[in-house]
Parts: sequence; C-alpha cells; structure tokens
Amino acid sequence: MKNASTSSGLIVRIKGSDYFVVDGGEEIRCTVRGRFRIGKNPGESMPVVGDNVEYRRETAENTGGPVGLIVSVERRKSIFARGGSTEKRRYKVLGANLDLVFLVHSAKDPVLNPRLLDRMLVAAESGRIEPVICLNKIDLVAGGGGTAPDMGVYTEMSYRVVPCCALDGRGIDELRSLMEGRRSIMAGPSGTGKTSLLSMIEPGLDRRVASVSEKTGKGRHTTTHFELHPLKNGGYLGDTPGIREFGIWEQSKQTLATCFRDFDPWRAQCRFASCTHSHEPGCAVKEAVGAGSISNDRYGSYLKILEDLPELSD
Repeated sequence: MKNASTSSGLIVRIKGSDYFVVDGGEEIRCTVRGRFRIGKNPGESMPVVGDNVEYRRETAENTGGPVGLIVSVERRKSIFARGGSTEKRRYKVLGANLDLVFLVHSAKDPVLNPRLLDRMLVAAESGRIEPVICLNKIDLVAGGGGTAPDMGVYTEMSYRVVPCCALDGRGIDELRSLMEGRRSIMAGPSGTGKTSLLSMIEPGLDRRVASVSEKTGKGRHTTTHFELHPLKNGGYLGDTPGIREFGIWEQSKQTLATCFRDFDPWRAQCRFASCTHSHEPGCAVKEAVGAGSISNDRYGSYLKILEDLPELSD
C-alpha cells in the first residue's frame, strides 16, 4: 500500500544516476536508495525504464526542476531482456511493464534473419510480452523486385505480422492503432528502417529519439540509451539501438520449448517429462518435425539456442 508521503510514477528515462519519473504529466528527476544495489547481481536489481515506482519529493536548491527519491519499485508484469555478456551481468533488461514489442525486420536490405527473429520471439514469450512482427521495406520486393520472406510459419502460430513501408505508408495505420494507449518498444537489427517507421507513426518522434542518442556522445546504433516517449494518442513508445545478436536469459534446456508456440500441441506427448526435444527417444516434437508439422527452420533455431542454455537446476 502506498505511503501517504509518497507518490506513484513511471520511469521514462535514465541518465547516469538520475531516474526521470513522470507523474501526472510532470517529470521529476529522482535518485534511488542504496538498498537497490544489494544482491548478487547489483546492476540487475536496479530500477529500469518502464518501472512503476513509489517516490518521495525532496527539497534541493539549484536543481532546475523537481527532485525526488525512489523508495520502492512495483512488481513487474513483463520485461524485455537479453542475455548478458558476462557472468556478473547475466541479463540486461531493456524495458519493463511493456504491453507490446514490435520486432522490426526488413524484407530486403538487409534480408530477414529468421534465427535472430526467433531469438527475439523467445525473449518476448519469456518476458510475458505480446510480440508484433513488422516486416518493413516491403516495397523493395513488390513489383518484381524480389521475393518477400514467407511469414506463414509465424501467422500460423497466431503471431501478428504487419507488412510495412515507411515510404508509402503501408501498415502505418495498423501499427499506430496497436500502439494507442499501450506501452510499447521497437527492436530489431540495424538498417531495418525503425527510424523511418517512427517518423511515420508520429511525426517528430524520430527527431526526439535522435536527440536523446546525441546526448550520450555515441553513434545512433551504438548507444545503450533507451527512453519511453509519450504518444499524442495515448501510450508510450520506446526505440532501442540496432541489435546484432540476442542472448537468451532465464530459460534452461528443459524450459526453452515453452517459448516455442509451434511445439505446444506435441510437448505433452513426449515419453519423458524432462524431454529437451533434441536427442531423447519417444519425442513427439521430433516426430512432428519429421512429419512436417513443425518447420525445420524453426526447429533449427530451437536447437541452436538450446546449445547455449544450462540444464534445469534443482
């Protein structure tokens, strides 16, 4: 229950040790208590963009605006995270309490990388966020310019696939409608046209994102900065730097299959409850692959991710 001396807000931006919290249209620059840093993985226990927090107003001189102290973080309903590169930082949360993640990939230049898309879908499923696949630059394969990637395997799993073109506006109204009143994030490889889509979805948003990136002193696609931007029709939208690779966190060899929707009809039919669907006899998932009921490419993505995952711990 909220303390009478505190207020509720949403973290929309983090810069250094400052956490910018929005409360009723006002932005308050906050700091955090030291107790947030207690734990085996200190960086992971800190508040992140998208967290709903309780904060206490404080009095300070020459601050250039209202300030406060974050005293607690509400339980997260979802997170979008990628595996870390070190044992100390096992994973990095890109955003919390998100409703949708728009996975932006291109039909051409660069060509769609299904393995990367599958990894990002696993992250969305694991983090309890509904993914939307945006197939951008669809104009480059229209009118004889090439063959569009076959997205049937994803639509059959009830993933929403939106063909987009920032040049002629195809798919923009659908994306804008999906984002209205929700907290969303756009993520995808560099060069897939996320910035162009941003400028079509909400004019000026691409400039706001670029301005934020410039403040870090790093290139547009190397910054790790992430911010939630308010949309004029309600909701928030965040952009992320271009992604080259995507590590999987939280899953084990025994649980990864729960993030593959196309495995669902067969997982319970396996001979062993702990089946990893890779080498065990009596595996219904492998039989479904052999029968053509599960895509060979999707199964290949599964096996590739499985290689890097640990066994389920007791």
